Amino acid sequence: MIDKDMKVNKYIGVMMAATMLAASSCTDFDDYNEVPMDVNATADNTLWENISQNGSLSNFQSIIKKVGFDAALQQSHFYTVWAPLDGTYDANALLNQDDATVLYRFVKSHVAEYNHLVSGSIDERVHALNDKSFLFEGNGTYKYADVDVAQTNLPSINGVVHTLQGAATFYPNIYEYIFQREGIDSLEQYFKKYENVYLDESNSVVGPTVNGKQTYIDSVMITTNSLYGSLNARIAHEDSSYTMIMPTNEAWVKAYDKIKPYYNYIQTTIAQDVDAAVSATSVPSTTVTIDNVYMADSLTKRSIINNLVFNNNNEYNRWVEDPTAIYTDTLRTTTRNKLSNPQEILAQTKDKERMSNGYARIVDSLAILPWEGWAPELVISPIGRSVTWNGSNHIVQVNNPDPTKGTFEYGYISYLWVEPTSNYSKPELDIKLPGVLSTTYNLYCVIVPPNVDSTDTLTEVRPNQLNFDLSYCNEKGALQQTWTGTNHTTTTSAHFAKQLVNDTSKVDTMFVGTIKFPIAYLGLGEKMYPNLKITTDFSVFSPLMKTYTRDLRIAAIILKPVEKDEYQATKEE
Repeated sequence: MIDKDMKVNKYIGVMMAATMLAASSCTDFDDYNEVPMDVNATADNTLWENISQNGSLSNFQSIIKKVGFDAALQQSHFYTVWAPLDGTYDANALLNQDDATVLYRFVKSHVAEYNHLVSGSIDERVHALNDKSFLFEGNGTYKYADVDVAQTNLPSINGVVHTLQGAATFYPNIYEYIFQREGIDSLEQYFKKYENVYLDESNSVVGPTVNGKQTYIDSVMITTNSLYGSLNARIAHEDSSYTMIMPTNEAWVKAYDKIKPYYNYIQTTIAQDVDAAVSATSVPSTTVTIDNVYMADSLTKRSIINNLVFNNNNEYNRWVEDPTAIYTDTLRTTTRNKLSNPQEILAQTKDKERMSNGYARIVDSLAILPWEGWAPELVISPIGRSVTWNGSNHIVQVNNPDPTKGTFEYGYISYLWVEPTSNYSKPELDIKLPGVLSTTYNLYCVIVPPNVDSTDTLTEVRPNQLNFDLSYCNEKGALQQTWTGTNHTTTTSAHFAKQLVNDTSKVDTMFVGTIKFPIAYLGLGEKMYPNLKITTDFSVFSPLMKTYTRDLRIAAIILKPVEKDEYQATKEE
């Protein structure tokens, strides 16, 4: 409660502010001091006293009293109140709702910190007590939240009241809507796990101490969620603008069932530890044990969440709400995934709702392409991810690529050159394949000709004749030593194919074979990976030495999901 002795000094402060305004506009000053006969507002009363004595605000008074906000309006804390007049909104409906909802969604939408006086032309974004942002604008006549202002600048000792011809419309932010919308319980439960709510003591209005404990007349609660950081999306922030796709429970289950097979884990996974090998033929193994059920469930759900939020201010996404934007063929998620079928994705929308910080789109299906959402194409450089036998490594930077040799479509700028250590040695290369999921890949090896640099005119150019062997874990937790790819005979030597020869006229992205990995490796640690071994098959005493080179020049190993290759082939037809 404000001490009456304080009111005179506070009123002087208000009048000084009004006097300064009068220097630029006497009319504004007159309007400020002009109080209608049916209004009992006096500048030495509190906001609550003036509201409770105003016969045109009886409903507003009842609502404030009901939710217990009347005490805050009697404190020595300056507020501006935009008070809806009786008969301009459905007060009975509000009086029948729970207090917490009405306080947050209605009362605090109409109250802001400090004095927001009307004078001449105004155009400001007001942050109400519930952190919602409302436009307060006009020149002579005014609007708040697109509602006409009836009377302005009704003074009180702790603030000012403007009356409205209606109530401001409350829009939840995207985060709030997740917990309000029916039919998206799966999404709600996932976000709820990572939520934390705490009292913001510095911005709460202090009340009396009761039984040694501090109470608050107006408690400001802060909600945080650890998903904000991992998603790079502050979907509870009122000054942001996002679009979030919200799957119904049906859509969530369908997406979960589709994605989970990519994350097939077993309790104990084994892998070759090539870093600890003592020779090319003596490679020890290492294992890791996990809660495979939890791992699969966690990564499946995270894969759904990772592709639901889009920043409306990103140049790739502006076209969704702005038809004049340049880009129209891509969506970019806040996790930096580029989705190339935006029209199909947005076409699943069954309901689009405006939020205070963007839009929510309720969908019955998620039309995200697997290789863009959760099973990406893996482009693995051997540099830093390989172990060499019988050869010395050189990292070659290509500064002037010969355009007639083609280009590595993934933007190569360097490659690994493995040079034989003697005239009788044959280099072997073990390449680690991290991030593999339990799905089917087409495997490619990108081999670079020695004269790929346009300044090289002397290098002798011969092709490679290579074998590729793969070591990976099967569903029983044993190292797999047989090749089961398509179009190749199963052998005990785990060969993809015998004696593959590259085209030296270009940077050759050579198809090696197709492999279905029975288990996933993603997230198991840096030592857990399938191992690809590249060798030269012919003897160093063979006449083939004159035809083929033993040097290895490799820019990348590519694991492309078969479904992506099939999709691209369909698009090209």
